[in-house]
Amino acid sequence: MGDRRLKRHGFVLFSVAFCGTSLSLVAILSAAKIAIPTVSYTPVTATVVSSGKSITGLDRGIELPIKKETTSTHLLFVGDIMLDREVANRIRRSGDAAYPFEKLPPGWIASFDYSVANLEGPLTDKRLPPVKTIDFQFSPDNIPVLKAQGFDAFSQANNHALDQGNAGYADSVSRLREGGFLVFGHQVQDNEIARATTTLNGLHISFLGFNTTDNALDRKQAARVLQEARETSDKVIVLMHWGQEYQDRPQAKEVELADWLIDHGADMIIGGHPHWEQGFSIYKGKPIAWSLGNFVFDQDWSTRTKQGLAVSLTFQADETDIELFPLFIEKSQPQLVEGVELEKRLNRLAGVSDDVLAPQIREGMLRFP
Repeated sequence: MGDRRLKRHGFVLFSVAFCGTSLSLVAILSAAKIAIPTVSYTPVTATVVSSGKSITGLDRGIELPIKKETTSTHLLFVGDIMLDREVANRIRRSGDAAYPFEKLPPGWIASFDYSVANLEGPLTDKRLPPVKTIDFQFSPDNIPVLKAQGFDAFSQANNHALDQGNAGYADSVSRLREGGFLVFGHQVQDNEIARATTTLNGLHISFLGFNTTDNALDRKQAARVLQEARETSDKVIVLMHWGQEYQDRPQAKEVELADWLIDHGADMIIGGHPHWEQGFSIYKGKPIAWSLGNFVFDQDWSTRTKQGLAVSLTFQADETDIELFPLFIEKSQPQLVEGVELEKRLNRLAGVSDDVLAPQIREGMLRFP
């Protein structure tokens, strides 16, 4: 992307449909933002005591859990998970509920202290007649599989969270919490429902999820939630569902919003929705991962939609390390890439990132004081 501060006004705007979002849906959801009653919500808190786990990059091999005392805290973030449509068909045909995760190293997701993803739709048995072209509903049978894989938290701040209406969204949140997951975010509400917290190794972390793909962020509400998070947390991590599909760079409006989020308390921003992995930027010393792309999806029709990205955050002392794990998704199964392909992917990420970060990205590791 070059130096983001110099090129922020040079982005080209394209008119590309959002995932499953038509112009008529935008109008419906814009009205829904006013018509849907505000959900009364108290931020959910989870406390986790870590056993201490060591994660290393692909070029050095992957070490799964090592039981030793450590003051480091390791978090994993992956991209969009979609469990309907052809993904669900592949699971059924395989006869293995864990089919989407079979190409990952056994125990890889669970080897981190905490693992977070965007769940691209409601996990509910309530299916309504569709009101739009692309309409998602995930079977509750996926809950034990997601738990067994090692996921801990999900954002439901995306443009498919209300595909089965308010009842489907509420059922999804309830089932996920009963299954032991932290859940945060909403499709059109930006109040306290956006936030959930956890404690890892004594580190208080707030997760916030916001969606701007089909409605604008309510900055008054978001600013209040960010302030509360900043006052009560050691780290504030914002998961954004934003941007234009099938592009490898953010638009100017995402750049402005990222600056605003950091100005109001975010320590890091991790994005999704474009279905392509995008690069990294830095603003006031805070990192921005514009899009992790897909993680489990059925968009087999192009190479770029089959290339996703996972990132790990390691908090230790006064330093934060971000390790990059490029993925390739074959028939809805993500797998870690290695060797020459890993080098190619990191080089491309460096090319769409801030120039100052490019050398570190080529090495697969970013370090922030």
